[in-house]
Amino acid sequence: MCGAPAPSPALIEMMMRYYDATTTTKPAPVVEFADTGLWSTAPAAAEFADTGSWSAPSTPSDSSSETDASPHGGAMSAFYYHPEAAALASQQMMMPRQLVQQMMPVPVPYKMMAPPRPRVEVRQVWQSNHREEMALIESLLPRFRYAAVDTEFPGTVYRPACPAYLLTPEKRYALLKANVDELELIQLGLTLFNDDLSGGGANAVVWEFNFREFDPRRHRHAPDSIAMLRAKGVDFDRAARDGVDSAAAFGPRLRKWLRGGAKAGLGRAGLVTFSGGYDMAYLVKAMFGAGYKLPATAAEFEAVAAALLRRRRVFDVKEMARRCPGADLRGGLDCVAAKLGVARAVGEAHQAGSDSLLTCHTFIKMKQRYFDDDDKLAKVAGMLTGITTS
Repeated sequence: MCGAPAPSPALIEMMMRYYDATTTTKPAPVVEFADTGLWSTAPAAAEFADTGSWSAPSTPSDSSSETDASPHGGAMSAFYYHPEAAALASQQMMMPRQLVQQMMPVPVPYKMMAPPRPRVEVRQVWQSNHREEMALIESLLPRFRYAAVDTEFPGTVYRPACPAYLLTPEKRYALLKANVDELELIQLGLTLFNDDLSGGGANAVVWEFNFREFDPRRHRHAPDSIAMLRAKGVDFDRAARDGVDSAAAFGPRLRKWLRGGAKAGLGRAGLVTFSGGYDMAYLVKAMFGAGYKLPATAAEFEAVAAALLRRRRVFDVKEMARRCPGADLRGGLDCVAAKLGVARAVGEAHQAGSDSLLTCHTFIKMKQRYFDDDDKLAKVAGMLTGITTS
């Protein structure tokens, strides 16, 4: 090694800073190594435009703010080890590569480090921010071909005297109509997505609309349903004060989104639900406004819904699950999702935003596995639990 030129000051400084970063618990700033060429920062999660939404799903506890300890006790989450780091350093220092490797602490290999898990954000919509959120939805409609919806309502106050599966189709619709005519919508979950999980920076964007019409102190409801929604975090007092007016504010905007056409309409490739008869009925009621009563028969309802939806295809994941060849996918949303290996990305069951996102992910997995071409998918379009099927 005699006569070898001294390493450059920049390289020495870089190596010293790296040593400090791997032997202390405080992560070193990533930007300090931006010009060295020897280190690469962890790929940033794809943050969507200015919304603050993250593309891939994870639970809130899976925050990417946690650090991963290096083999030397250092905080290594800010760095990936570049495989050619030792080679480049060896060239500058004119030292054998093996010796340089011995001088440099060995971090976790580049290809073995998992990138940080991005989070999913459910965007809460109230009267105070509904204009901004609705404008954001309109700006995103051209990017997303599908929409998944979920509704939360005060349960059912009319129930059959016999098991529901024994009802005729006419009586099933009459039961749905009686309940929807009597009750008010509490929440709507809306997820915009593409079936290939593309979207120009976000895989899916999720909203949860909180409506003001329902008041448990004045309106009929199923007590067990209201108790469950309270346990899931629904704030009925705040909804009464700051909830969105479903008839005056949401309904007209929904009609506008559905008129958007082949390039910018809401769910132009399909609207996705799970056990969606009540979901579609409450959407139709919201679009017509206060005092609207559903049509007398299921056939009339289908005609009204088809006109409002501009002949869009509607996919009910519960009905799709019944028609998956060779698979037993019976059960509720969480059960069907679990059988397909789909995890809930955020929130809990019976939170409208969370359920709409889980419906989206379950639809995608089912479509990929069992309905992988448009002909197969077309055969299950338009079937809605409680309206067109049992």
